[in-house]
Amino acid sequence: MTRVLVAINAIIAILMGFASSGARDALLFWGGLVPARLTLAVEGQVPLLGAVSTLVGHMFLHGGALHLLMNMVMLLAIGRILEPTLGSRRFLALYFISGLAGGFAEWAWSPLSTVPAVGASGAISGLVAAQAMLFGRSEKSPLVQALGLGTAWVVLQVLAGAALAGPGMRIAFMAHIGGFIAGLALALPLGRRLR
Repeated sequence: MTRVLVAINAIIAILMGFASSGARDALLFWGGLVPARLTLAVEGQVPLLGAVSTLVGHMFLHGGALHLLMNMVMLLAIGRILEPTLGSRRFLALYFISGLAGGFAEWAWSPLSTVPAVGASGAISGLVAAQAMLFGRSEKSPLVQALGLGTAWVVLQVLAGAALAGPGMRIAFMAHIGGFIAGLALALPLGRRLR
């Protein structure tokens, strides 16, 4: 599933590269996570299904080649360890639940924002947390190690986002944090099952 996720992200990025700027902007707006759209959907002012689908869609859209590359390299690095251990279904569930948690956290943080949030960083943050909790080997506790690794991951994402962000883009800080918390929460049940 790791390779499938990378392939889907890469194919979408290639298609976006060939699209016109108008089509690309429309896809980012309609497929990206726009918190205000979710807020309006909850209030019954826009269709719920179209708004909720962006909670998944944003995980497959990226703000540029470097954004995609960073996320896919991390996904491959973690996926080659986590997926064989957890199995494809549990790995995929961890990925999507972490991504959804990241999306909900971003929405809760800025419910009226109209700027699309895109990227798999929330889902990958959950994988980072789970890997640190399940496979951390140091004198520190797994939780301390997971928090240290998560902090480093978020700082890296924030620095890269600040360097690359253009007009109409923002860094989805809370998506990283929400995904990471979901990964921490899911790692313990997965760890018990593994043992």
